[in-house]
Amino acid sequence: MILTILKIIGIVILVILLLIILLLSFILLIPIRYRFSAEYFEKPDVFATVRYALVGLNAQVTFKDNDLQYTVKALGGVIFTNTDAKLSWLGRKINKPQDEDDGIVDVGQPKTSNGIDNVGQSKISEGIDDIGQFSNGNQKNDPTEHVKADEKKDQKKGFFKKKKTRKTKDSRPLSEIIEEKINVLKEKLRSAKEKISKINNKREKLLKVYRSKRFEKAKSDVIRYIKTLLKVIKPKHVEGRVHFGLDDPAATGEIIGGLSMIMPLYDSYLDIKPDFEKQIIEGLLKGYGRIRLCSIALIALKVLFNKNLIKVVKRVQNIVEA
Repeated sequence: MILTILKIIGIVILVILLLIILLLSFILLIPIRYRFSAEYFEKPDVFATVRYALVGLNAQVTFKDNDLQYTVKALGGVIFTNTDAKLSWLGRKINKPQDEDDGIVDVGQPKTSNGIDNVGQSKISEGIDDIGQFSNGNQKNDPTEHVKADEKKDQKKGFFKKKKTRKTKDSRPLSEIIEEKINVLKEKLRSAKEKISKINNKREKLLKVYRSKRFEKAKSDVIRYIKTLLKVIKPKHVEGRVHFGLDDPAATGEIIGGLSMIMPLYDSYLDIKPDFEKQIIEGLLKGYGRIRLCSIALIALKVLFNKNLIKVVKRVQNIVEA
């Protein structure tokens, strides 16, 4: 009997693990697809969309005629938008604290049908009564007025008393007072020198870490990971043409030199024409691509378990925290 129960428990655990592995494989293998287009002819016109089929995510952003609009959909409903689109139940749940601010009132002060709370109505009615009494010449005498006047007098007396109090003079001789102040200044200078020496020691230790071979290896690894990440997220297809020029022809040449590093990737699709005679920028650009989360997860694991990075980070933390 016990063996059969253990077998059933083992089978259930195995099924749960298989379902988790299957779900993770779907999450990591289904790609995130994106598409974008941008035009600039006197005015910018930008459109971008991101889709993830696993959760029905569809995010769109447009910028046209100096008007930014965005809409984010998930699970078949709108969850974020600044357009006239209606929010789904998920969007209302997320935005509930902001949407219900108008209906929140203080505890014990419910709103009336006219939108004015009971305390406000009582204050308004009291003000009206006071005005009516003043106009009729039958103003009430507040019985607490003399108490308030006495309190004000006491406050004034206390203020003047505090103002009159003076510090007691130091009865010590002048030489002792000067010696004490000199000792305080010496202590401050000593603490300042200690802080400066600690900062210099930390700086020297950080410079040693920066000049070490371990740091060079970690830096080269990070550069390699960044290049791999750019290859993963770069668009699969890009096409367009750009016509640009700056006031300074040298600056235009520098930009062309920087673009020459990217041009080989999309040489057959991009047409870039520099203008060395006038300042101008116009053109259009379109493209699409996809990102697989499994590739990003592999890069993240490599970063987390890189020995060079771990040792460099630990050394820097120990130096800073010391």
